[in-house]
Amino acid sequence: MSLKEAGLDGKTLETMDREALRALPAVQSKQREAEAGLARYRAKLKAKFGDLPRLHSFSVVAVGFERLVFSPSE
Repeated sequence: MSLKEAGLDGKTLETMDREALRALPAVQSKQREAEAGLARYRAKLKAKFGDLPRLHSFSVVAVGFERLVFSPSE
């Protein structure tokens, strides 16, 4: 997502802690989109290959070129 979408500038973004960044409504919206896409992809992988116990997946949102917000998925 662009900094404009997040409503931030680069300097502000650099100084924000992880939780404040994760709490932004625009970031939460993109994170939900990423998790939905990941769920669809995991379902396709499971249908094709069966249960993959060692598969670890994460949803990731880039905020500008400066920061990433990620969370593990089950």
